Amino acid sequence: MTASDARQDNRQFKVGDKIRVNLHHGKIEDAVVRAVIQDGDGIKLQVDVVGLDLTALIDTKQVVD
Repeated sequence: MTASDARQDNRQFKVGDKIRVNLHHGKIEDAVVRAVIQDGDGIKLQVDVVGLDLTALIDTKQVVD
């Protein structure tokens, strides 16, 4: 686990948080958290991407500081 991974593990997300996410190949988008989902692999976030008609289920590792 790297320092970046440890920092992400300590972040707390809640519905309504505005975040920046790396959706695909370095494309960074603004998004709003719509749901926080705890599963066997850790925490997943359901987000609405601002400016696009897109909802995505992402891993917390995709959140950009």
